[in-house]
Parts: sequence; C-alpha cells; structure tokens
Amino acid sequence: MRTLRLTIIILACASAIAAEAQTGILRKIDRLLDKRDMRADAKTDTTYVGRPEGRWTVKLRMNVSGTNILTRGLIGGGPFTTRLYADAKTTVGASVSYRGLSLGFSLNPAKLAGWNKDYELNFTSYGNRVGGDIVLTSAKTFRGRSEYGGAEHEIARGSVGMETVQANAYYAFNRRRFSFPAAFSQSKVQRRSCGTWLLGLSAFAGRIDTEPEEVLGVAGARLSMVNVAVGGGYAYNFVTRRKWLIHVSAVPTLVVYARNRLTVGDVRQRAPLKFPSFISVGRLAVVRHFGNKFVSLSAVVNLWHQGDRKQMMIESTKWRARMSYGFRF
Repeated sequence: MRTLRLTIIILACASAIAAEAQTGILRKIDRLLDKRDMRADAKTDTTYVGRPEGRWTVKLRMNVSGTNILTRGLIGGGPFTTRLYADAKTTVGASVSYRGLSLGFSLNPAKLAGWNKDYELNFTSYGNRVGGDIVLTSAKTFRGRSEYGGAEHEIARGSVGMETVQANAYYAFNRRRFSFPAAFSQSKVQRRSCGTWLLGLSAFAGRIDTEPEEVLGVAGARLSMVNVAVGGGYAYNFVTRRKWLIHVSAVPTLVVYARNRLTVGDVRQRAPLKFPSFISVGRLAVVRHFGNKFVSLSAVVNLWHQGDRKQMMIESTKWRARMSYGFRF
C-alpha cells in the first residue's frame, strides 16, 4: 500500500513538472510572437488588416491539382498540334495552427491505393510584403491526342513524362493595407477592400521525355528547360458587408534567361523555341467568415509559354485548387 501511494505521488509530481515545463515553453513562444506581432502592427494599417480572434486554428482541407501540355509547330512543312493531360491528383488533410505557426499533413488516397504514381510537393509562404511558392512535380500519366496531316493520333497513357520545379515570388507595394495571408492562409483578416501593385519573379526548370510518339515533333526525345522571368501585376481583395472576401490577382512575367536543349537519340541541340516567352501566375480565392468559423476556396494557375507556332511552341499549365473549413478558439 505504501509503495502504491509513493508511485501515485511520483506520477503526480512528474505530471505537474511536465505541465509546468510545457506552460513555460508556451510562455516563451508567446513572448516571441508578441514581439513579432507588435513589429507587424507597427507596419500595418489595422483599419484594413488585422489578426483573427483566437490563438488556435484547426483546418480541414481538400486539394485537387493537374498539369496540361499543349504543343504546336511544323513537321516537314505541315502543322501539328498535341494536347496532353496528366491524371488529376486529389489529397485530403488537416492542419493545426497556433498564432500563425502551423503543422499539418495530407494524404493522397489514389497514391496509397497504387492507382497514381505521380507526385507533387508544394511549399507556400504568403506574407503581406513578400511571399511565394515552390512546386515540385513528377507526372508520368499524360495521355491525349496529336493532330497531324489531317488525322488524329491517340497518345497512350505513360508515353510522356514531365518533371519540373516551378517557383514564384512577389513583392506587394501596398503591404500596409493589403494582405495575401487573409485570402490564402486565413492567418490575417482583410477588414476593408484594397488592392496593390506587385513585383514578380518566376523560375521554371525541368524536362519532358517522350516515347517513340510524335509529340514534340520528333520521336523519342527529351526537352530540358531552365527559364527565369521578371514582371509585375496587380492584386485586389474585395470585402463585403456579409464578411465575404474575394481575391483576384495576376502576375505576368517575361523570360529574361532561357536555356533549352532538345535531345533526339544521341544528338543534342538547342531547342527551336523563339523569344519572347513568358510565365504567368493567376490566383483566385473566396473566403466566408461566420463567427469563429470560416470556409475558403482558392486556386493558383501557373502558365509557362515558350516559342511560337511558326516553328515550335510549348505551353504547360499547372493548376491547383483548395477547399477548406476551419474554426478558431
């Protein structure tokens, strides 16, 4: 009996010490976050942008994404067009945030079941002044059609593979009154409608591999690409009296550096892709707040364009959409 009492006392003391340690760590984190918020508030017009009520945010989300390739040009003096579509990917997940610090996970049911071998990694950081995203994609489920010589040809699934890294960054000039996080991460609240001019920087690198199919105008080829582009655009957050937030933005950029190589068999040459080329990023978001809860729908579209129809033109469209439900406490 004495041993049991001693064990209970030891466990109680250990629990108290652990709880105190956790509370102490949380207090230190809060002090650091308080300093961060004070610095941010000093640079923000709080009549336009504020922080949401509640320190904790729990969010459930579903993501859908896809990649398309369009190729046009001339083969032997005749025009050809190829349209390819990779299998769409759907993931479900959840996240928990404490004052803007988030931890989350997502699962792809089709990949777990072995139905889809494609993969995609997204790294996103949206701030009032600067932000951006990086997307790593490996897609080998392309299928589609090729039109040449007045006839259509089926392109079987798996005949084309694509691996890319796409990165986009922005600088918002009106950071005191405009908030990207309000639209895409809900870590801020846009209280009044406002817009801002944007400075954009984009990069695109990757390769497209084809089996012996006339997809790029040649049989069994590899096209390697590295592009860097700069430009600018505009973003606007529209806020209604019923607590709706609608975000629309577009950032077209012009490619200022391009290194493209086409390899057919053992022969490597410069790809016939002429200037000008561009990379464009479009974003759309709709958020509805009600009490301590919110729902959101957002989409990001990346368009990469190289060359022209007179010789060879390639477009890659990468899109992803997210629907989420969250609550704060």
